[in-house]
Amino acid sequence: MRSRLTKTCLIAAAALALLVPAIFVPGVDAQKQGAPLWYSVVTVNRVEKPNRQRTGHVPKTGKQRAALLTLQWHLLKRVNDTTRVEADPSHEFQTGDKVKLAITVNQTGYLYIVNQPEGKDGVLLFPDLRINKGRNYVVKDKEYLLPSYCQDFADPKDCWFKMAPPAGTETLIVIFSRDKITTLPNEIENPNAPVKRALVEQLISSSEQKVKQVTAELAIPGQKAVRFATRVQNINQKVNEELIATIELRHSE
Repeated sequence: MRSRLTKTCLIAAAALALLVPAIFVPGVDAQKQGAPLWYSVVTVNRVEKPNRQRTGHVPKTGKQRAALLTLQWHLLKRVNDTTRVEADPSHEFQTGDKVKLAITVNQTGYLYIVNQPEGKDGVLLFPDLRINKGRNYVVKDKEYLLPSYCQDFADPKDCWFKMAPPAGTETLIVIFSRDKITTLPNEIENPNAPVKRALVEQLISSSEQKVKQVTAELAIPGQKAVRFATRVQNINQKVNEELIATIELRHSE
């Protein structure tokens, strides 16, 4: 299926709609969102879920010491041939604007990003052949850019999503899992793999996550602060198998 959210059509403004928004005081709480939130190890209860493939020698169930699943994302906007800026996700973008989505996670795991049109099946944006060699196994503190390399562009590294008409809202579902989800593609040979809407809805309804969210100037430990960043975390220690974030993308003509 075709998606309006591809390298020739995309992205609009972004606002992250999640289950439990956090109250954030700029300039005061910003310093609290660093290493303690990003890396703190707690006791989590690992539970066995269907359609998961666990790697390594970690027991399938029981209490373990681990960091809570956390990710941070932000948008970049292309101003001209040589300049890109951090984009405010609360502002509407215009048709023709070019943007990238940047995502960083706080531990190794498996990342899936689905463009989910309302009432229709979705399209997989990550994993992508042009990013991370088509694999969705991601490592902590590494920034993944969507898109990052497009062979059919004049300059493959100057690769962006472009907002195209009609104006409106699209939805991205970001899934960060401790284990492979076998019902989703983990390595792909062709871009824009289809994803059934019912499968995404089932993952969301069965996650049991409790999400904390902040949007402000935030810094991942050891990295430069991002002016308009959104950080989300599954704070449910009883079930911490995945973190699912919904990003709404809007733009006007």
